Amino acid sequence: MILEIEEPHRRICGERIPFENIHAVSMSLPEVADVIGYEEKRTETLSRLKAGYPRFVAHAYIEKILDYNRETKGVDGPQFIVNSRKAADHIVSFFQIEGAKVIEDEGVITLTIPSHKENESKILSFIQHTGCLLSSRKAEDYLFKKGLIDSIYIEESRKEKPYERVEGSLSSLYPGKNLQVYLATSGMNAVYAAFRALDKVRAKEGKDIWLRLGWLYVDNIRILEKYSRGSHIFHDVVDLKELEEFLIKEGHRVAAILTESPTNPLIQVPDYPELKKLLEKYGIPLVADISVAGSAVVDLSPYADVIVESLTKFASGNADVMMGALFLNPSSPYFEILKKDSPEFLETPYVRDCERMSFELEGYIERVREIGKNAAILANFFSNHPKIKAVHWSGSEENHGNFSKIARDKDLHCGVITIEPGVPLEPFYNSLRLLKGPSFGTEFTLNMLYMYLAHYELVSTEAGRGFLREVGLDPSLIRISIGRENPELLIAEYKKALGD
Repeated sequence: MILEIEEPHRRICGERIPFENIHAVSMSLPEVADVIGYEEKRTETLSRLKAGYPRFVAHAYIEKILDYNRETKGVDGPQFIVNSRKAADHIVSFFQIEGAKVIEDEGVITLTIPSHKENESKILSFIQHTGCLLSSRKAEDYLFKKGLIDSIYIEESRKEKPYERVEGSLSSLYPGKNLQVYLATSGMNAVYAAFRALDKVRAKEGKDIWLRLGWLYVDNIRILEKYSRGSHIFHDVVDLKELEEFLIKEGHRVAAILTESPTNPLIQVPDYPELKKLLEKYGIPLVADISVAGSAVVDLSPYADVIVESLTKFASGNADVMMGALFLNPSSPYFEILKKDSPEFLETPYVRDCERMSFELEGYIERVREIGKNAAILANFFSNHPKIKAVHWSGSEENHGNFSKIARDKDLHCGVITIEPGVPLEPFYNSLRLLKGPSFGTEFTLNMLYMYLAHYELVSTEAGRGFLREVGLDPSLIRISIGRENPELLIAEYKKALGD
C-alpha cells in the first residue's frame, strides 16, 4: 500500500481517494492552498475535484442526473436528489416549502422548489447534516439503465441477503446484548433519526435542552444547533464537574446528551461509569457516536441508550461506501419508543451498498487490530519527536484510563491520532508524501487538516483562532487516520516532512 505514494496522481489536487474507484468518498488535497481553495469555493480548486465526501460534494453521477433532469424534464430551478420520497416529503414539511414538486423516475427521487435562495440553502444544509442523499451506486444503476454511462464499476461484494448479513455482522460484535440494529444511508442519518425520535418523546415530558459533551464533529454540532429547541456545550470531556453543576440547576429540562467516544479530533473519552451514575440520577438518556473508533474497538452498550456508527469509516476500510448504523439498547427505558419512532427518520441504504459493505465487514476486526498496533507505534514516534508539540491518541496519559473502560480489550487502540506540529504548517503538510484528504478509518494512511476542513470559519479569522485555542484546539492540528502500511515506512515519510 505504501507504494501508492510514489504514484504521481496522488499529488494532484482533486484526484479520487481511492484512485480509480468511482465510489470513492475522499479526494486528494495535497497542499494547504488546495484545502483553502476548497473551503473558499475557489473555481480553480473545485473544477479539479473528481470526488469529494458525498454529504459535502455532489457526486459526478448525481450531477449527471441533475443535468438529465434539466434537459429532459424541463427542470430549470433548484433541484435536490435525495434517497427516498419519504426524505423529500420530510424536507417539504419540515421547512414548509410552498410550490415544491417531487419527480420520481426509476426509483430516483428529485425534489424541485421555486427559486428561493434561503430555502435552497436550508435544504442543501439539511441534506449535508442529515445524510439523506442518494447513493452513488443507485445513481450509477439509474444512469446505466438510461444509457447515460457505458458500464458499472466492478467490485467485490456479497450478494446473498446483504441487509441481513450486514446487520448480523454488526450484531455479532455485541454478543448477548440484543441491541436492535438499523442501517442508514450514512452515520449522520442515524444520528438524525435518533435525535428526532428521542427529541419527540422527551418534548412530551417537558425536556427541551440537548447537551453536547465535548467538541463534536461539525454535523453533530449543527443538528443540535439548528434543529433542537435548545442546546448547551461542555468542552471538558474529562472533568464532569461543570456538567454536574449544570444538572443540579437545569437537569429537569435536559432532553438528552450527545457525545462522541472518542471525540473527534482529540480522541478524548469521559469516565463512563461516573457519567452513567450522573445521568441515571436525572433520568437523562445518552446518545454516543463511536465512529472515531468503531464497534470492533469500543463497546458503549453498558452506558449508552443509543449508539451510532458511521460504517463509511473503519467498518468499510476502503472509503467507498456511504452507510451508517443505529444501535438501540434494550436496557434503555426509551427502547420501545425509539424502536417505534426512529425508522420514520431513517433512510434505507441501497442494496448494492449493502452488498459491498457485506464484503468489507468480513475484514473489520482484523483491520482495526492491525491499524491500532500501527497507531501506537506512530503515536510513540510523534510523542518523542522534538518538532511535535502534542499528540492526542487513545493511549496517551490523558486518554488511556477512560478509553480502557470502553475498549474491547487492553491491547486495542483507536486508529485515529491527532498531532499538533511544532513547525510551520504549510511546508510540513505540503512536503508530506502520504495521502491527504477528508474522511478516516481507511486501510491506507490518510492525513487531514481537521480544523481547516471542519471549521474553516474559525480558522480563517483571528477571533476564531483565538476561540479555538481557548477551548484547547490548535488551529493547525493534523488528524491522521493510520493505515495498515509498514509503520517504519510511514515514520520515514513523516521524518522527511519534518526536516529530519
